[in-house]
Amino acid sequence: MFQNLFLQRMNYFYILKDLKIFINHLFNEDPMAFQAALTKINQMSSLDEVVEYVVSEQPEWDLESETVYRFMMAVRRKVK
Repeated sequence: MFQNLFLQRMNYFYILKDLKIFINHLFNEDPMAFQAALTKINQMSSLDEVVEYVVSEQPEWDLESETVYRFMMAVRRKVK
């Protein structure tokens, strides 16, 4: 039981850490811009649609960066 709780808390820690990285590095420390992007992404039905959105709406993102990769992998888990 303790191990399960520990793993849940570690998972939560990594999620929060990733969110902070996404907001700070991809959205220029603007949590409202992050939320607006997530709102749009949540309405999308495929990863291809998300990629098109990122390319058109976030042209400054380095699509080869680890941060963008991690963001896209997090999105991929939510979008089918």
